[in-house]
Amino acid sequence: MDFGSGFLFVAAIAVLTGYAAFQQFLRHQRRVMIHRERLAALERGVELPPVEQEILRGRWNVQRILLFAGLVWISLGVSLYLVLTALIGQTFHFNWGLDRFGNPVWVAVPVRDGMQWIGLGFLGVGLSHLIVRALGARER
Repeated sequence: MDFGSGFLFVAAIAVLTGYAAFQQFLRHQRRVMIHRERLAALERGVELPPVEQEILRGRWNVQRILLFAGLVWISLGVSLYLVLTALIGQTFHFNWGLDRFGNPVWVAVPVRDGMQWIGLGFLGVGLSHLIVRALGARER
């Protein structure tokens, strides 16, 4: 690894750390603002909103995440099925390394009929996400 790529790696880590720290700072400032609003409301004698509403505003929407994850898994499963179906009968050669004389060693990997069903596993994971989402939405 030369100096340029090492510098880029360190710079990327620094930027990501700075971003995470800034996000934490913004969350803290929001909590401080809510605290000040509650103190001002107490001083005026106004009834305070329940804390659960403030907590719910900050939580992730699990139903939306399940929908997104389910659709991603389904699209991966369908695309993997279609790609492997199109590649049936072809053989791919991968460089496995060097032999003792320094010559490259190539490994032949054939795509056999039936491998396209690997995509069915991805499709099943996506459908299970959507089923959990549907059952969770029904409970509300």
